[in-house]
Amino acid sequence: MVGAAMTAAYFKTIMREIWSSKARFASILLIIFLGVAFYTGIRATGPDMSQAANDYYAKQKLATNSVQSTMGLTKADIRVLNQHRSQLTYQATRYADVNQLNNSQVVRVMVLPTTQRLNRLRIVKGRLPRHANEIVLDAQAQRLQPKLKVGSTYRISSTAKRNAQFTRRTFKVVGFVNSPTYVENTNRGVTNVGKGTLDYLVYVRPQVIKSSVITRIDVQFKNLRGVTPYTAKYRRLNRENTAQLKRWLKPQARKRQQALQAQAQAKLKPLQQATQQLASQVPAGTAQLVKLQSQLKRAQAQVAAITMPTYLYTDRTDNPGYTEYHENTQRVVALSTVFPLFFIAIAALICLTTMTRMVEELRLQMGTLKALGYTNTAVGSEFMIYVGLAALIGTALGVLFGVNFFPRFIAQAYGSMYNLPAINVQYIWMDIGIALAIALLCTLGTALVVLRVDLNSLPAQLLQPRAPKAGKTLLLERWQWLWHRLSFNHKITLRNLFRYKQRLLMTVLGIAGCMAMMITGFGLKGSIGDISVKQFNELWHYDAVVTRSGNETDQQRQALSRGQLYQASLKLQAKQVTVKQSGVAEQTATLGIPAPHQSLSKFVVLRHRQSHQAIHIGDRGAVIDEKLAKLYGVQAGDDLTIKLAGQTTRRIHISAVAENYVNHFIYMSPTYYRRVFKQAPVYNTNYVRFKQATKKQENAYADRLLKQAGVQNVTLMSTEKATNFKMLDSMNLVVLIFVISAGALALVVLYNLTNINVSERIRELSTIKVLGFYDGEVTMYIFRENLILTVLGIIAGCFLGNWLHAYILQTAETNALMFSPTIHPLSYVYAALLTLAFSLLVMGMMHRKLKRVNMLDALKSVD
Repeated sequence: MVGAAMTAAYFKTIMREIWSSKARFASILLIIFLGVAFYTGIRATGPDMSQAANDYYAKQKLATNSVQSTMGLTKADIRVLNQHRSQLTYQATRYADVNQLNNSQVVRVMVLPTTQRLNRLRIVKGRLPRHANEIVLDAQAQRLQPKLKVGSTYRISSTAKRNAQFTRRTFKVVGFVNSPTYVENTNRGVTNVGKGTLDYLVYVRPQVIKSSVITRIDVQFKNLRGVTPYTAKYRRLNRENTAQLKRWLKPQARKRQQALQAQAQAKLKPLQQATQQLASQVPAGTAQLVKLQSQLKRAQAQVAAITMPTYLYTDRTDNPGYTEYHENTQRVVALSTVFPLFFIAIAALICLTTMTRMVEELRLQMGTLKALGYTNTAVGSEFMIYVGLAALIGTALGVLFGVNFFPRFIAQAYGSMYNLPAINVQYIWMDIGIALAIALLCTLGTALVVLRVDLNSLPAQLLQPRAPKAGKTLLLERWQWLWHRLSFNHKITLRNLFRYKQRLLMTVLGIAGCMAMMITGFGLKGSIGDISVKQFNELWHYDAVVTRSGNETDQQRQALSRGQLYQASLKLQAKQVTVKQSGVAEQTATLGIPAPHQSLSKFVVLRHRQSHQAIHIGDRGAVIDEKLAKLYGVQAGDDLTIKLAGQTTRRIHISAVAENYVNHFIYMSPTYYRRVFKQAPVYNTNYVRFKQATKKQENAYADRLLKQAGVQNVTLMSTEKATNFKMLDSMNLVVLIFVISAGALALVVLYNLTNINVSERIRELSTIKVLGFYDGEVTMYIFRENLILTVLGIIAGCFLGNWLHAYILQTAETNALMFSPTIHPLSYVYAALLTLAFSLLVMGMMHRKLKRVNMLDALKSVD
């Protein structure tokens, strides 16, 4: 017996087999390449994005905690923290929020510390300011105002009261920066100035802001250095650190109250002395004395009314974008467990079909080798080496391509949403090992499954050709009326389809998987595009949001309705509230109380998404948006906890959930608002509807309104639409990945299965050529079967694509966006047409092959 040790001639035979079946070898290699590239690339994307953020936070020394107070912070608070400097690093910050009247933007003017111990700024362009007349801007400022450049002049232009906070208001722009505190491009947090949300930040030298009161103290605990953010260990240590920080500063609230009372009491001394002096000079009850005594009494009451300040503690999870970025990386990880499964499953199916055909072709050679005394191991090793080599080469190429391409490509798509540095790719060896194991399982495993019968057969059995598969009567043949009306060619096609059930199943499943991925890609594009159309055209029917400092005055009302541009307006209270729940990133929602609330439907459509049934605001609950309800797992009839700035948390009852795609809202009636917050609403906002207007006319209207006293902000919806959806364009890159990958897979699947089909039936095809069939007729003989299988795969893929699209939307949405769950009919059409095009392309390639078939060689007997 010849042992497992193989001769050089045997190896040469294996290499010759690979060379003679290049197309088959390449198809297995390509299938493995696509699957491994997709798996390792997508799996590496989430960790690569997380690592980029972690490195950025560490390099820029992002604070772990922050402390603020309702009455400001003092040097006494600094001294308390200084006592614990062995455990932490701190940095005091001063800032002032202003509403820019010249462009309707809310800006936070921050003092840039001389030494940046924490939250170090990353310079995008230029340099940091060195003198009082220099300023650096948040990079978001240049996105909002493209005319701003290094060297241009920047001016703070707000109300007289806010302008008085600064020693100077005109600066030279010397640079643009990004802060690690705000990794999201658009969100800069909330404020009690203007419209309630910040547009961007600017940084000045310490002497520019007059106030010496510390606005915020940033803290970084040393025990968190080197601990990976977002992990369970980080969260545990952070909870302990926050509790400790609260214990250290708890006595400061009482001391601060006493200090403020003492300051106020000191200011009363002149009044007390004047009252005492007058009392000793005039009789009791004198009008002048009574007046002074009442003034003193009121002043003392004000001193007594000074309450303890509230210390507010926040951590990184309260930073805009910090938590959401991590959630996005987890969404990518979730995607990485689904799409590769499609590739792997299809790869296994294709490898099974390919190996089945290869074993059939080399059946005679196997019998010869066994007759010569080769063991089963030696005989089977040819197949194992063949597919193993394809798997190893495909895995190596797939890892190199996937790990270096997909993370960068997807991170670039998310790059429009975040201002983090570029990622550095990393090879995750566990995932690479899993990919290799799966590739070998798909190839070697399927080879073993196919070989198990033939290796146990006797050489005499292997040297005989396998008996052709017997034909069976089809159920369709029992339908005599239809069957007799079919042509001979159509009958042959149907019999061949059901004769080779394995090929039918493999082809249908392979095409269905590819079709599903293409439907998902095109469906995502439609779902993303629908956001803009549905939100701004169907749900929002106003063109501007005007924010005031208080209730509407007669002058403001007249200015609002003046001009030909104005059509109608709705008065309402609009304030920012926060919604927070354990396990969900804190969300900011706009709380709207329209007056009268019955008129809201003319400006905002509140409806159920599926039925489009109108929703009306009642006096027994609030209406919230669908995405907010999903995030917090609530529905109509449940309660939700919200917090208005400067107030305690409140629980509201949800009366309905309305369709919405951008940001979050909560609408209440004035009656229900009074019941929840124990106060009357202040109607500080107007929704304004225009007639047909140009951008220039809209800007002129906004500029005119901003000159009115009390008008703080005018937001044009045309600008909001352009700004908010610029980032959605980048999602088309992700869509392109799905479509191209699915298309490549479909092409490989169709080519491989069609090639196997032709190879299996080459004698049959040669026979009909001898009988006088033309080349085109021979091609159609095969193409009719392929076309039917392709159509069946397309139909199955439509149902599979529906499920996959829904899953992707659920995992890929950000917290502030909801994609439209509807797949456009054109998405199915495009995916089907592409699949049919690939089928035609493959048949074009097969047509050339069939034209070159040597009929005499094919018809030679194997006996």
